[in-house]
Amino acid sequence: MKWRQIIIAVLVVAAIGAGLVWAFRPQPIGVDLGHVERGTLTVTVNEEGLVRIRDLYQVSTPVTGDLQRIPLKVGDPVYENEVIATIIPQQSGFLDERSRVEAQASIGAAEAAVGSARAELAGAKSDLEFWQGEMDRMNALLERELVTARDVAQTRAQLEQRRVMVDNATAALSMRERQLEQAEARLLGPNGVSPELSRYEIRSPANGEILEIASDSSRSIAAGSPVMSIGNPRDLEVVVDLLSTDAVQVTPGAPATIDGWGRDAVLEGKVTRIEPIGFTKVSALGIEEQRVRVHLDITTPKEEWQSLGHLYRVFVRIETQRIEDAYLVPTAALFRDNDEWAMFTVEGDTAHLRPVKLGPRNANTAALDETIEEGTPVILHPNDRIGEGSLVADRAAAE
Repeated sequence: MKWRQIIIAVLVVAAIGAGLVWAFRPQPIGVDLGHVERGTLTVTVNEEGLVRIRDLYQVSTPVTGDLQRIPLKVGDPVYENEVIATIIPQQSGFLDERSRVEAQASIGAAEAAVGSARAELAGAKSDLEFWQGEMDRMNALLERELVTARDVAQTRAQLEQRRVMVDNATAALSMRERQLEQAEARLLGPNGVSPELSRYEIRSPANGEILEIASDSSRSIAAGSPVMSIGNPRDLEVVVDLLSTDAVQVTPGAPATIDGWGRDAVLEGKVTRIEPIGFTKVSALGIEEQRVRVHLDITTPKEEWQSLGHLYRVFVRIETQRIEDAYLVPTAALFRDNDEWAMFTVEGDTAHLRPVKLGPRNANTAALDETIEEGTPVILHPNDRIGEGSLVADRAAAE
């Protein structure tokens, strides 16, 4: 019995010890795993953009007048040099009593000025005729040597002065007559030449469709006021405002993808032009940013994106760099260890800290600037509980 009790006691103690060892053994940390892959890395610049008509014409009126009602509607086709609007010059208005009396007084003053100018012109002409006769007489006396050449020169100078005086008097009379016409014009009423005879026609600058009409009703309009917008809705481009630090990485001809436009299809495009100057744009957070406008063509056949229109929003990814046959690791596995990049690889159920050298990277993937075995598991989003030699378990496999 004693031996039997001893054996049972030993077994109980061993079981308790095994239980304690099992209970207090190091527990593996659940982690998410990714893997090192080998493939192509594409680095892109991502930004929202707008689809817009390539050549947009803003038609405005060159004269002030009454814009007649526009019979066309938004979406109607128009052709180059087609009449799209008509302007009738405004008629002169009626004068109130004070303005009418002032205008009549101005006419009286202008008529008196004209009479005075005519009298001055008549006097100047009479004086000119006298000195012309004197000049003829002095020339005859000079031939008979009864006067000197100096006397003749003095007479000629007097004659030239009188000619200048006649010219001045003629110009003064013309000016006074114009002033009289101006004063008489102030009394003109609204009745006169038919406005229909002086109408001005606005013509379309190009073939296209009407995109916008400022107002299709008849109204008074000042010179330079917009009338309508015209463009070809099938000739579209994409415009993206990139940060200047991103724009310097983009080159003309760079391929791009366009999505987020309302359908699942991803469109292809390419950069056609990068504007040479930047501009300041305030972000939604109130931060001033320097932006550069980049233009792209859509290279996908038009049949696949014909539902796109002017000022539609899209999301654009412009390729800036492509690396073939690179070792790729998820950026979620990378972190800074002192002054180096590092990641945790997994061998069996043990984590190992591994410093790495990085090449180019995008938002999701980074290229390693070194050789590593393809398929090596790496820990995604490592926390501070994980260190060199930590026991880990794949959370996905446990589920």
